[in-house]
Amino acid sequence: MDFGDDSSRWANDEQCDDPRFSGEGMAPVLERADLWSDASDCQAAFAAGTITYIGEEPELPPVEFDYGDDWSEWANDGECDDPRFTGPGTDKKMLDDDMYGDASDCRALEAEGKVSIITVYTPEYAAGAPYDSSHIDFGDNESDYADDEYCDDPRFMGPGAATVLLESDLMHDAEDCRAAYEDGSIMLIEE
Repeated sequence: MDFGDDSSRWANDEQCDDPRFSGEGMAPVLERADLWSDASDCQAAFAAGTITYIGEEPELPPVEFDYGDDWSEWANDGECDDPRFTGPGTDKKMLDDDMYGDASDCRALEAEGKVSIITVYTPEYAAGAPYDSSHIDFGDNESDYADDEYCDDPRFMGPGAATVLLESDLMHDAEDCRAAYEDGSIMLIEE
């Protein structure tokens, strides 16, 4: 059996992330981007009998959007304070600290059409990976924060981006940004 390689960002975490398998040795969330990309974990789990092979074209369960909870200081104030949303129903000053912290407001305002989830944060976006990055000039890898598994280039946004983005890192974190773009955890917001 061809287990593939260990190119998944989740490789070597002692859970099989390849959706061609099923069982107790599997990661809880599976993505199409991890097909044939977690060989060591999957081979070990298969040998241990904690997973079974289910086929080359697995049917992935739909992943629901996680609105979070209402722990933010600004929860339940009638505005969506979660920076994963955009639209007239969002607060004017969005803070990363409020991500996942204003579920009731954001869910209600989304249902009313006053906010929408920014594309890169939707489960469908990540499930569409891998993305072709050949059209993007990522620059070099000279950032002080290069190779930390977060994209520090301020031209990108998403769960794979660093929380603090500096203009000095523009086009200087090529490897992290390329990997995150291809696996669907960031998107380019400006060329």
